[in-house]
Amino acid sequence: MMNIPTNFHAIDHPLLMQKLRYLMDSQTNAPEFRRLIREMSILLTYEALRDWETEELEISTPTGPATVRTLTNHPIVISILRAGNGMVDGVIEALPLAPVGHIGIYRDRNLDSTVEYFLRLPEDIQGASVLLVDPIIATGDTMCASVSRLRKFGVGEIRVLTILASATGLNKLSATDGNVSVWGLRLEESLDERGHLTPGPGDVSNRYFNAN
Repeated sequence: MMNIPTNFHAIDHPLLMQKLRYLMDSQTNAPEFRRLIREMSILLTYEALRDWETEELEISTPTGPATVRTLTNHPIVISILRAGNGMVDGVIEALPLAPVGHIGIYRDRNLDSTVEYFLRLPEDIQGASVLLVDPIIATGDTMCASVSRLRKFGVGEIRVLTILASATGLNKLSATDGNVSVWGLRLEESLDERGHLTPGPGDVSNRYFNAN
């Protein structure tokens, strides 16, 4: 039986499981694939922020004053290019006031290392809480490199939103930074020779951008 890393919060919601069934299907076309990632990202954001700090606010309603709760602060959403961009639309639909940044890092199998090729972060990122989004954590190399890069900017709490992950990748992330928590649907045990989850949806970037 697979050991679930302690940094992983499994979201076993029936609606997400139903959408995952189609996302994993090799027959799902690109427009449907995009729609599924967007919808799943909205639901993942709700679950990942279930314990987010709130504060009371007095407002006027059409029938009188009311005390409501609102977010104390908005996290900064950081997309790991390219596949992370597929999740951003859904995340910022749930968090329309959240600033957005991008980090481009890929795993070079020939160099057995990661390569950063793009970085654009909001100016007020120091000390800020971050939602780092990438639909798949496979080897974990790209995620670990992204977290390490963000730490150099003095960010606060990092919560990772993903759809599927490998236990290998999550254990590597935990060893890199034990303070990072991950929200996703489930873990897969194996990786193929290309570093893709097996079973899994394949190359998410290619399927999302219809670039097979």
